[in-house]
Amino acid sequence: IQRWLHDTLAARLPLESAEAIVDRGGIYALVGATGVGKTTTIAKLAARCAMRFGASRLALVTTDGYRVGAHDQLRTFGKLLGVPVQTAQDPTALASLIASLADKHLVLIDTMGLGQRDARLAECLAALDAAGARRLLLLNAGAQGETLDDVVRAYAGERTAGCILTKVDEAVKLGPALDCAIRHGLALHY
Repeated sequence: IQRWLHDTLAARLPLESAEAIVDRGGIYALVGATGVGKTTTIAKLAARCAMRFGASRLALVTTDGYRVGAHDQLRTFGKLLGVPVQTAQDPTALASLIASLADKHLVLIDTMGLGQRDARLAECLAALDAAGARRLLLLNAGAQGETLDDVVRAYAGERTAGCILTKVDEAVKLGPALDCAIRHGLALHY
């Protein structure tokens, strides 16, 4: 039964190689609900990129102008890596900033956390799309399956590069998160 389960999951769950994002490079916006771990995940990806390609090949951008201290946390990570953090306050500034970072191997955009029913979500995703960012959807591995489905329906789109499960260490079971990724055809990173 264990072998069958392994083979079935392997056949249905698209997996990305461990370093696909860092190796491939590009512009990625980490999106998801408040508190899902977007800023922490950016710090981990940024560290991998800086170690592999050098800090000068990396750019960190934040669009979170609402959460108190949001810029500070990312700036602290950036300072540790020797990478300045740039802020984009609106869609026009984001598109202009991304265009100015064309020489970077990897651009990571920290977005503000929004609930899947937040009225501002469509505008935020449209701004990311207009700037040419691919979305990495962060999903809380401990959330209920129905909640995860709701999040994916709200956040996923043509420019979604896949998902990253967060809070795996806090999850009682991974079944609902893996089921959600499989049913929505989301490639699993990390």
